[in-house]
Amino acid sequence: MIFMKIVGSRLHIPDSPAEAVRRAERIIDEANRLAPHPKPRGFVVKAKTWHEYAAWRLAQTNPRLW
Repeated sequence: MIFMKIVGSRLHIPDSPAEAVRRAERIIDEANRLAPHPKPRGFVVKAKTWHEYAAWRLAQTNPRLW
């Protein structure tokens, strides 16, 4: 007879895809509420060189911009 060692326990798997979506939305809402920076609107940064883009990134205080 072969015995298998089981360590820990299985994660709770959602009953349906709809329940998984509800859980994900709840987690995202909680993360947004706890985030110190507001979520920015979508935008495009156009830089002529990688150096200009790197300088722009370093100047940003909100880590959610990149």
